[in-house]
This record gives sequence, C-alpha cells and structure tokens, in this order.
Amino acid sequence: MRRFAAVAPLAVAAALVGLAPRLAGAIHACRPAADRGERLYYPEGAFLREASLGYAAAVADWAWLEAIQYYGGYRRGEHDLRYFNGLVDAVTTLDPRFVEVYRFASLVRSLDDADFAGALDVLKRGIVANPADWRLHFDVGFIHYVFLRDYPAASRWFEAAARLPGSTDFCRRFAAFSRRRAGDLSGSLMLWENLRQTTDSADMRELASRMADRCRQELADRAAGGAAALPAPPGAGGTP
Repeated sequence: MRRFAAVAPLAVAAALVGLAPRLAGAIHACRPAADRGERLYYPEGAFLREASLGYAAAVADWAWLEAIQYYGGYRRGEHDLRYFNGLVDAVTTLDPRFVEVYRFASLVRSLDDADFAGALDVLKRGIVANPADWRLHFDVGFIHYVFLRDYPAASRWFEAAARLPGSTDFCRRFAAFSRRRAGDLSGSLMLWENLRQTTDSADMRELASRMADRCRQELADRAAGGAAALPAPPGAGGTP
C-alpha cells in the first residue's frame, strides 16, 4: 500500500469502497441474472472520485487490491475477465499517476487476452498521465519487440525511455538490439558505442563492445557483398 499515512483516510476509503458494491448493484440492476454472482459491481471511476470526499488516492489503493483479487479469481478459474478493464479504468480515473496499474493491465491484456492493441492503449493512457515515467515507454517498446516484432517501433520507444530520468542501461541495450533486428546496423553500432562509452557497468561495457564489433563486421560484410554484386565497368576483362 502506498499512501495510507493516517487512519482516518483509510477508514473513509474502506467505508466508501465497502458501500460501492451496494450502490453499483442498484445502478446495474438491469444486468443479466447470470452476471449477478460477480463480486465486483463498482460504479464508474468518475462516480467514485466524487464520492471519495477528497480521498481518491486511498480509494484507488483499495480498488486496486480488489482488482488484484479479481484477477486471482480468474486465474483460479472462478470467472472470466469481463469486469477487469472496468476496474482498471476506475482505479486510473481515481489516481491517474498509479503507474503500476497501467503496467499490470497491459500484461494481462497481452498474456491472457492476446489483445496487444488494448495493451498499447492502456500504456499510452498511462504515458499521457505520466509522461516522464520511463517504465511505461519501455513497456510499449517491449510489446512491439516481443509480441508484434515491430522492431523499428520498438527501437523508437526504447530510445524514448532511455532519454527519461531514472532510466537504466537496460533501455539502451534493448534499443540497440531492436535497431539491429530492424536491419539498421549503423544505428545499432552507434547505440552500442554510446553505451560502451557511458555505462558504469563493466559487464554492460563488455557486451556493448562485443556487439559493436559484430555490427562493424556485418557492415563490412554487407559492403563487400554489395561491391561484389556490382556489374563490371565497360571494357573490363576484354568486354566491349
């Protein structure tokens, strides 16, 4: 839990979220009977924000715990994920700076639903609310790299993450790998060289040096292959 610094806010939050299922039960009474066994009938995040009496962040924490439990129930085979996205939207409406929610939701959409467009959408909504958080940019790049195999897009997002405060060499490493996967050996070489010269990690420096040498060799091989494929100039070898 993140911000429960006082007992009073927690008590208020608990009371509000405890009442939320009853309130939502009335609001959503028109749902099919088959759905009424579900535990989570939270109102929209905007409603909870108004009802939180200034303790939106505390209510968001509580709702986040409920979302985790709901996902756990799904993993145990108790229900599907039909209300998961609504819970995520409620939490992020209450607290748009709750970065962990966007990241977890993107993983659920990617791994459980294979909904990569939805995963990217939730991460980008997180970036709008938290533009300086490098982790969200990295996660967008990771989805492009691992699931979509869109290496040019992945490299752009990894490089964007690397430029943000608090980012690690991990971002630049993935950016360089992505450039190479995309066929941009010159760009990859530049990134590896930059990493080699600036990293504080001896292991990362060794990796960057090795990968830079590999890029140089591949560029030389590519240049040699291109030269060999050029037609002979007129008159060469006795040809008229």
